[in-house]
Amino acid sequence: MLSLDPDFLRSFLAICEAGSYGAAAARVNKTQSTLSAQMKKLEETLGATLFEKVGRRNTLSPAGMRLLAYARPMVRLNDETINAFRPPAVSGAIKIGTSDDYAQAFLPPILANFAMICPAVEVEVVTADTGALLARDDADTFDALLVSTGRGGDSFESLRKDKLHWLGSERYQRHKEDRIPLALWSDGCSWRAKALAALAQGGRNWRMAYTTSNAPLLQATVRDGLGITIGPRWYLAPGLKIIEEMDKQCPLESDGIGIRTRPGDKSPSLEAFLHEVRTHFRNEGRLAVA
Repeated sequence: MLSLDPDFLRSFLAICEAGSYGAAAARVNKTQSTLSAQMKKLEETLGATLFEKVGRRNTLSPAGMRLLAYARPMVRLNDETINAFRPPAVSGAIKIGTSDDYAQAFLPPILANFAMICPAVEVEVVTADTGALLARDDADTFDALLVSTGRGGDSFESLRKDKLHWLGSERYQRHKEDRIPLALWSDGCSWRAKALAALAQGGRNWRMAYTTSNAPLLQATVRDGLGITIGPRWYLAPGLKIIEEMDKQCPLESDGIGIRTRPGDKSPSLEAFLHEVRTHFRNEGRLAVA
């Protein structure tokens, strides 16, 4: 009787999420050659090719897509069964603060891996712009803040740095108007401050058309031509493009992402979460400024 090793399936899921064997190896604490051997054995067991090489990334083949639908619940059930008999060593609760855009862009894979490793830890995520999070009366109750380093001074551990760009709709050219309509984050966001400073330096007139702290809504307003905004390349969504003309006329500074923890907080649950955060950003690669 053929059977599937849950450890092989866990490695398979890591490759699916990371996009490469090298990045996945760091996530599951294995060597790249071990992952390759596991995937070869998995393919032999199933009699199917699971990955196809597209550029530098490993993308799922049709058979790989089929396995993905089974692998996640199988690994989850395996972990739940083990935890039912061997309670996890790490438990408790952690409270994380971050901005809405960072939460959507970076947290899902971090939280997914953390849940597999520390299923007994309750995670509360609060989203707001960096300024609002730092100014909250209960700011000292957050175990960790994953926010822009532009407003945090030297108190943050730097995770990555990105060049900011002017972003607009692929269908509209609102940046050519005499008074540029802006769609920006709420007051207190470091991106907003950098955008207004760049416009002043470039001598452009502007008007605030939309203000929000919701990432999908901001992207939608820009996509539909209601204003232009700023952000790094990873913030680009379907229908958005970098406005190179504005980048030259009103160049923007770079902005970093960092994490700050509560002084003296060395709980096992927080340390495990921080390990997943650092591993994720390390696997994301070098500090990108382009």
